[in-house]
Amino acid sequence: MRKVLVSFTIVTIFWGCGSTSDNGVSIDISNYYPNKNMIKSFYKITDSDDNDLYDEHISIDKNTITVKVDDVIKRTITINSSDIREIDSDDNLTKVIKKVVKLGAIAYTLPKSRVVKDIKVENTILGHESIESIKTCRLEGHIDKLNNYDIKYSGDILKFKCIEDKTIVTKVKENLPDYINLTNGQKKSDYDISYFYMKKNIGLIAKINDDCIVDNKGTKRINDLSAQCKEKKYTHIFFLM
Repeated sequence: MRKVLVSFTIVTIFWGCGSTSDNGVSIDISNYYPNKNMIKSFYKITDSDDNDLYDEHISIDKNTITVKVDDVIKRTITINSSDIREIDSDDNLTKVIKKVVKLGAIAYTLPKSRVVKDIKVENTILGHESIESIKTCRLEGHIDKLNNYDIKYSGDILKFKCIEDKTIVTKVKENLPDYINLTNGQKKSDYDISYFYMKKNIGLIAKINDDCIVDNKGTKRINDLSAQCKEKKYTHIFFLM
């Protein structure tokens, strides 16, 4: 990947304009993937200014789409008669996406996952966190333009809204010092809302993740439903047309 110093004027509120009035209409999502071999350039920007410009090399063989970055396979997408299966090499997850989806309906749900992480202070393990998460994405809109950023899009575009709900349960060791502010069995949660957009015959054109960070008893968590954010973070990815 190549680091670049490109500055865009960021608008913190993002929505799709030109929504069509086709509620209840079924849409074949397979038409919103690339329909030919192509190279797509993307620009990734974050609140920490860790910005990247990278190319996706897309090749199609019958009903399979392969996406490579720097000659490494990142995603493999297989379009079947009733679903679309997308394998992501970075997290080794397989998305099973409904091929035909009505507006407002769930397109896919990622399997429930569980991760156990140590709670550490320097090199001392105080306990561990058990993190369970489930992510659901639904087809929220059918729009004809996105024009809230310096990079503008128009055409036949689908808008997806994803919600990742995490539950974190702590298990701490006994007889910890009083100054360690940890509660055994304490439940916390992250509620992360993000969006992505796909254009007909092109595929992904934008991914938007704006995070509201809240303070939960001294621990920072994501709660995108909160109106009171301790800080805000974001990761935005744009297709450079």
